Amino acid sequence: MKDFNGKLAVVTGGASGVGFAIGQALAKQGAKVVLTDIEKDSLENSTELLTNQSLDVACKVADVSNVESMHELAAWCQSEHGSVHLLFNNAGVAPAELLPIWDTKPNDWQWAYGVNVMGVLHGIQAFVPGMLAHGEESRVINTCSGNGAFINLPSTPIYTSSKASVSSITEVLKLQLEQAESNVKVSILFPGPHTVRTKLFSAERNRPEDLARDPNAPEHPISSVEDMLEMMSSMGIEMETTEPEEVASFCLAQIKNEKYWINPFNEKSEQAFKDRVESIISRSDLPNPNIF
Repeated sequence: MKDFNGKLAVVTGGASGVGFAIGQALAKQGAKVVLTDIEKDSLENSTELLTNQSLDVACKVADVSNVESMHELAAWCQSEHGSVHLLFNNAGVAPAELLPIWDTKPNDWQWAYGVNVMGVLHGIQAFVPGMLAHGEESRVINTCSGNGAFINLPSTPIYTSSKASVSSITEVLKLQLEQAESNVKVSILFPGPHTVRTKLFSAERNRPEDLARDPNAPEHPISSVEDMLEMMSSMGIEMETTEPEEVASFCLAQIKNEKYWINPFNEKSEQAFKDRVESIISRSDLPNPNIF
């Protein structure tokens, strides 16, 4: 897709962070954008910010973890704005993880998988049939993470495994759509190349009450990118960060280049991935991923 002008794009997790930046960048290139998020006030404020710039942006509250909510969103988009050409399954959460797998609670897994995995699946099932029906050039872009797709950090088993699932779902989706000889293409986005300045570390703010965190679980020391930077600095490690606007710019450029893998270069992460692959090929012991 070389030109976004006149295309309709839907961006989940669009109230802030990478989703908002992608929506803004698309609208500046002439796309009609629908931002969706579970945070009503933030979503409406972000949409107003963009419409005040004379950008063609609308919004609708939706819960990606709820299949009915996503199908309602798809029906509303078709009714109010027409055929969807770009779907960014971007919404995601990172639970406050401090415990080994054997001490984690079902609620932690159900919440993270409901958003990170089922949210992507619900987006695909709600929008891809419409894309196939209208037959025009379209693309699904799923937001993933190198933590899960390429390496597995032992400190975040829930988040890591959920993103591993997103990687597999996205790859299979691409292959199936190619086998169907459709005009729907697929990309997988890895925000980076460094830790992105978003609200991901404070995702617990949107956690539903019926999947509440164990009140006896230890308090997590990191609730923002700034907290992580401070903690790493105390260990003598100076972390680099990436702004959401950088991710958006890189993402749209790679879509125009028809790329499946949208993953900016990070030397340490790539070396950790190569070490893991080499251990698989050589059947040697699994290395501990070192990305800092």
